[in-house]
Amino acid sequence: SSSAGAGGGEGAPARSIKIHPLAIIGISDHHTRVVTGGSALPPSAPVVGLLFGYYFSGSGSSGTSGSGRAVSIVDAEEMEYPTKSSEGD
Repeated sequence: SSSAGAGGGEGAPARSIKIHPLAIIGISDHHTRVVTGGSALPPSAPVVGLLFGYYFSGSGSSGTSGSGRAVSIVDAEEMEYPTKSSEGD
């Protein structure tokens, strides 16, 4: 969870980022499989995926206090894509 960062000051609304443990496991698993060669992608390929969650801006609910903003990531999904070296296969 983080509070006011870049551009935030004394009067800036609080910001919060929350990542569900399931999303962390999904991201870590996908990264490990690509980097160690357990994926159809080459180990040097960038790791790409989708994050699912919601953004809340308001007052006093969904984990924010006052007039803050919050991002909550609840799930992640891997995304495999063709690379130039594998398109001809």
